[in-house]
Amino acid sequence: MANENPPTRLWQSAAGVAVAGLLLAGCSSPSPQAPTQVPEAGGQQGPTLTPTPTPSVSPTPTLSVTPTPRPTPTAITPKGWPAVVAEVRSGVGQFSVTGCEFSATGTGFLIAPDLVVTAAHVVDDASAISIAFGGEPSVEGVVLGFNELADLALVRINRPVAGHQLQFQEAQPPIGTDVAALGFPLGEPLTLTRGIVSGLDREVNFGSGRIGNMIQTDAAINPGNSGGPLLDEQGFVTGIISAGTVGAEGMSYAVAAPRAAEAVAEWQLRGVVRAPVTCGNAPAPNSGFFPMTISSNHDQATNIGQALLLHGQGINRGAYSAAFKQFTPELGASFGGEAEWSKGLGSSYWTKLDVVNVTGTGDSLVANVSLRTRQDAAHGVAGQTCSDWRIAYTVVWDGAAWLIAGTALPHGNPQACV
Repeated sequence: MANENPPTRLWQSAAGVAVAGLLLAGCSSPSPQAPTQVPEAGGQQGPTLTPTPTPSVSPTPTLSVTPTPRPTPTAITPKGWPAVVAEVRSGVGQFSVTGCEFSATGTGFLIAPDLVVTAAHVVDDASAISIAFGGEPSVEGVVLGFNELADLALVRINRPVAGHQLQFQEAQPPIGTDVAALGFPLGEPLTLTRGIVSGLDREVNFGSGRIGNMIQTDAAINPGNSGGPLLDEQGFVTGIISAGTVGAEGMSYAVAAPRAAEAVAEWQLRGVVRAPVTCGNAPAPNSGFFPMTISSNHDQATNIGQALLLHGQGINRGAYSAAFKQFTPELGASFGGEAEWSKGLGSSYWTKLDVVNVTGTGDSLVANVSLRTRQDAAHGVAGQTCSDWRIAYTVVWDGAAWLIAGTALPHGNPQACV
């Protein structure tokens, strides 16, 4: 008999519509304890600018170290979840992924200074990948290993990150083992949700084929958790979060750690960079990556920065549909639609973004940012080929994501880069 409630992938559409299907409210069972948000460790319209897709990415030096599978601890006192989070949090990153027609978020974790494990569906059809670890500037990622039928991917980043390197358990945990998912559900800050292992060796069909070696858990899991670690109380990875079942409580799935460790070891030896998807004619060189920093301590600064990052990433890669979806419908209409808006981008592209401060309360905020762009002299203010902008973005919460509702230049026209 056909399953009437098929599993749905748990990456999140940044524009508020989960391309792979959002879980219905309450469909993942709340774990024995409520989700715990982990506190932080520590005349121009604002440019909307334009990228050049490049099917190849220059190789970066790799500091890859083969992750060592860890045996299941025997008669070891659990560290406890607060200690586990404190130990591993620096190695869990939030993905911002741009495709030609979509923007989405997910989770991944370090297994070497320059290698990040995630779910395959998080980076499938990606034109650009950025990953943020803690409060550090975002790093660029390229896919080094990809297996859709195991829902596993290995991403190499463009510079080493000094975060915690997570390790895989060698054996599957027994049914009843306490576990917790750590990640960024629904665009929220780093969040821990607890549960137990409720089933082993499950086989799940996502539509592209059946995936085996799945762990079933009742930990509360939501879009944005995809690719994150399912941890035991020693801080070892027991699985990689993959999917939940719409309309069913307590039925979420993770790829078992032994299967993931096997794939990662193979890709480290024989990985081949997967060329990013090209979306159109855009002027940004190479991959179009640019770093983002968050200087503001506002509670929503990181989430707003991610919305702007996805917008700029879309522009820089020629993924205009994805970039345009970061606007409110009203602002989009004021530009005359996507085609008219994209025509006006000229040769400009984003090279650096900093969210300086965020003001306001509730569902409408103003983000003051510093943005650097490059462009041909013909498209620059006063012939500038490099411009430093101070832009005030008005952003509104639509119930699922922050969308750009307007821009202003409180400091006037941009200054030429020094």
